[in-house]
Amino acid sequence: MRLERLGPEHAAAILEGQDAELAGEIVGERWNRGSLDSFLARAARWRADGPIREFAARYETEAETGALIGGGGLNLLDPGLTRAEAALTYWVLAAHRGRGHGRELAAALVGRAQADPRISRLVLRIAPMNGASRTLARSIGAVPTGEVERHPADAARVVDRWVLELDRN
Repeated sequence: MRLERLGPEHAAAILEGQDAELAGEIVGERWNRGSLDSFLARAARWRADGPIREFAARYETEAETGALIGGGGLNLLDPGLTRAEAALTYWVLAAHRGRGHGRELAAALVGRAQADPRISRLVLRIAPMNGASRTLARSIGAVPTGEVERHPADAARVVDRWVLELDRN
């Protein structure tokens, strides 16, 4: 798996690969070309070592040469975070789910976070009914806190707060 900065070059694959499940988790509705282009243009301007980083994940096998499979982010500026915390997000396009790509993607993002001395704890916000994300979070060592928060992109929805303490040894 290769992580790269998320940008406008990923728009077509995201638009083609999104489904209702992905849309519901991220922004509550499907991306349209205008809103996605606007978001991707902003993401491309963020500094590679900045407080907000969004990544695209490509998986390279004989069957999937450079195919965009999903993405995720590390965000140090998010409501409800304290110093040394970062929000960890991850998403997998519909056609690539169920093959372990999500776990590999999340592990790659955790690796990036471990290399960043500003981050000692990752915060995951997972919808109560998202069993796949809960399973993935457990597989990387995250644990539920029992706290319920508002969804970062839609205050009408709630999410469960999970945390992953980073091992600095």
